[in-house]
Amino acid sequence: MKTVQAFVFHAALFFALSVTPLLIFLSEAPAQTDSCVTSRCHSSMGKAAVVHNPVKEGMCAACHLVVQEPAKKTKHPGNLTITLAQKGPDLCSLCHEPKNKKKVVHAPIMGGDCTSCHNPHQSPNKGLLKEPMPKLCFQCHPDGMTRQKVMHPPVASGDCSGCHDNHQSDFPGRLAQPGNALCFTCHPDKEEGLKDKKKTVHPPVRDSCVQCHSPHGSANPAMMNAPVPDLCAMCHPAETDRGKKAVTRHSPVSEGKKCMNCHDPHVADRSKLLLKREMELCLGCHDKELDTKSGKINNMKAFVEANKNGHGPVKKQSCAGCHDPHGSDYWRLLAKYYPPDFYTAYSDGKYALCFTCHSKAAFTEMITTRATGFRDGEKNLHFLHVNKSIKGRSCRSCHEVHADSGLAHHVQDAVGFSYWSMPMNYTPNKNGGSCAPGCHGEKRYSR
Repeated sequence: MKTVQAFVFHAALFFALSVTPLLIFLSEAPAQTDSCVTSRCHSSMGKAAVVHNPVKEGMCAACHLVVQEPAKKTKHPGNLTITLAQKGPDLCSLCHEPKNKKKVVHAPIMGGDCTSCHNPHQSPNKGLLKEPMPKLCFQCHPDGMTRQKVMHPPVASGDCSGCHDNHQSDFPGRLAQPGNALCFTCHPDKEEGLKDKKKTVHPPVRDSCVQCHSPHGSANPAMMNAPVPDLCAMCHPAETDRGKKAVTRHSPVSEGKKCMNCHDPHVADRSKLLLKREMELCLGCHDKELDTKSGKINNMKAFVEANKNGHGPVKKQSCAGCHDPHGSDYWRLLAKYYPPDFYTAYSDGKYALCFTCHSKAAFTEMITTRATGFRDGEKNLHFLHVNKSIKGRSCRSCHEVHADSGLAHHVQDAVGFSYWSMPMNYTPNKNGGSCAPGCHGEKRYSR
C-alpha cells in the first residue's frame, strides 16, 4: 500500500509541476510490479527498431497517469488504473512543438489524431510510423500514382516526404518549398536557364513545372501530363492542328521526338526555343535530296552553300519567311498560296506569298513609271509576262526563289521547262537589259 501511494504521489507531483519526468521504480512492490515491462506484461515493449524516448528510458509516467482504485478490479497489478496524462495532441505537445500552426495542415493533425500515423511506443519504421512510407500514405491517398509507366524517383523509392511535409506547410499540397523552387532542388540546370536573360524561357518553366509534368508519375516520357504533341496543343493548338490536319505536313512534327525535334521545351539561346539557328536547323534535315508526294526536293544545304546571293528571307537566314515549319495547306509548306506551275492564269490570290514583300502594282499596272524597273519605257514587262488569262508565267519561271550565283534580280541562269533547261542569256545594263531564252529570240528593253 505504501509503495502504491508513493508511486501515485510522484506521478501527481510531476504533472502538477510540469517538471521533467522521472524514472519511477516500484522498488518495494512485489517482483512482478517492479516495471511495466516484465515477462508477463508488455514483454516486447522497447525492443523494436525505433523506440519512443520515454519508453526507451522506462519513463512510462511521462505519458501515463497511475491511479489506485481498490474497489475497482483492473488488469494491472494492485488494481491500478492507467490513463493518459493529457488527451490527444495535448499529450504530444508536452514534448513536441505543435504541428498545426501553418497554412496547410495534414488532416490527421487537424483532427488531433497523431496516432493515426505514429505508434506512441515503438515501431520498426522511422519516425515511429505505423507502416513504412508510402504504404502508410496510401491508407488515405490513392496508390495509383505509384503504378505509372514512368515514375518520379522520390515516389518510386517511397519517399513522399522528399517533397511533402508530413505535418504542415505554408504551401499548397504541404510542399516543402513553393512551386518550381521545390523542383529546382533536384533540377538546378532548369533554374540556371531562368537566370540567363539571353535565353528564351518556356513560360511553364518560369510559372509552374506541373503545367507539363506530373509530379508523381505518368504514362508518358519525362512524366509529361500528355504525350507530345497533345501536351503542346494545350497552349499551341494552331501549330499542332496544322501538323495533324494540314494538306502538306512537315514530318518532324509527327515523327521521332515530334515538337522536340526542333524546340527545347525548357530554355534555349534562340527565339521560339529553337534548338539551333533557324536555317541551320532546317538544313540539318535538308542536306540531301528528299522524295515527297509532290516531287523531289533538292539538297538545299548544298544549293545554298553553292549560291551565295540569297533571296531576302534566305539572306536573313529565315526559311520561315516563306514556309510554315509546322504544316500548310499549300504546296511545299508555303505560308501562303504560290503557284507551283510554270504557266498559270493570273489572279491576285495566286501570288499572296510574293505580295507579303513585293508590291502588287508591279503585276497589275499595264503602264507604269514606278511600280517596277522591268519595263520598256512605260510598258510594264512584268505585267506582260505574268498577268495573262492563259499562259501567264509564274515568278519562278524566271527568278530563283532561294539563292543564285549573283545575277541581278535573282534571275536564273536557265529556265526549266518540262524536261528542258533553256539558258536565259540575261544581260542587265544601267537602263534596262536584254534576254534571249529558248522561248523567244533576243528581246531588249530600256527604261
